[in-house]
Amino acid sequence: MATKEKLLRAALDRVNDYEQTVNAILAFAAFVIHDGKSQRPNSQFGFGRRMKTSPKNLKTPSSEVTPDLVAQKSKHYGIVAEAKKSLDQNQSNWLQHVEQLRKYDDDLEGWWTDGEKIDNSDAVMLIHQSRGRLFRDFIENCKSKDPNSIGPNTSVIEFNESPETEPYYFFRIEFGSIQDREFMEDLYEGKQVPLEKVKISFSNIQYYDAKPPLPLLLIRLWTDYFPSKLDEGKYDEQKKAMKIRVNVFDVTDELQKAFGSQALHQDERSGEFPKQKWIREAFDQLVSYNLATYGSENDEYTIFFKSFRGDVLERFIQYEIRNAKDKKAKPSPKQLKFF
Repeated sequence: MATKEKLLRAALDRVNDYEQTVNAILAFAAFVIHDGKSQRPNSQFGFGRRMKTSPKNLKTPSSEVTPDLVAQKSKHYGIVAEAKKSLDQNQSNWLQHVEQLRKYDDDLEGWWTDGEKIDNSDAVMLIHQSRGRLFRDFIENCKSKDPNSIGPNTSVIEFNESPETEPYYFFRIEFGSIQDREFMEDLYEGKQVPLEKVKISFSNIQYYDAKPPLPLLLIRLWTDYFPSKLDEGKYDEQKKAMKIRVNVFDVTDELQKAFGSQALHQDERSGEFPKQKWIREAFDQLVSYNLATYGSENDEYTIFFKSFRGDVLERFIQYEIRNAKDKKAKPSPKQLKFF
């Protein structure tokens, strides 16, 4: 049985993985759209952008796909990418990533051009350096068994974060090639992208189009959002906390503006994150922690807010661990025996 400390460490690792993935996507987007001095003409990027596959797509013809990153260098070239800081220990589950890349290696529709098409594009797996070579070997094995399983313009680019005084993200190609000659030369040698410069432009982006660990959502709500609503609250003597009424729609909208999709360029194809269902699940968790109750209307909640001592993130992780343990210990009706 996993110890409490191991469970805490694993949960903190999941939070760290998510945060590093967000930073890696932002840094790679900056690499595509920025020439080192200014933004390139006709360049743009989006997280979870709603793209449409072609009728000839081998996996999902004429269907919507939402890559982690769509980054356009110019009217003529762009990159579609999935990003992974870690992978499942069971390699059979990696097939889903290969299939996802196969969907993206296509003449996609949805670019920032007049006809929403682009002359050339590459499908990229952005993956942490610790897993890059393993995933490359996996892809090569898939290709040897079925040449059509890997598209002609698919590549694997590994990333790593430097913890130096001036941190940067390092990108290097591990499999395949990039059609853009300038990018291929940079990525073959390895490209450093200063994180500080990326954060100047996109300092508030905390999420992308993938569900974050719940403690990461909860800490953002508890340390940023709820304190901003204290003037609207009322003190509850019994709970020794401020009662704050919230609803899923308004909170989602404000978090998107502050930390998510609405802090980026928006159009009809833009992804939306954080998603309402994530916020609803976070509120449901607060109810299970006795830090909230359900409101009289759908999607309304009353939060019992109070300041916590110590590390707020670790507190929410401890709540999560305790809840999981309680659910596991609680017998189901089928297990009950009557004498």
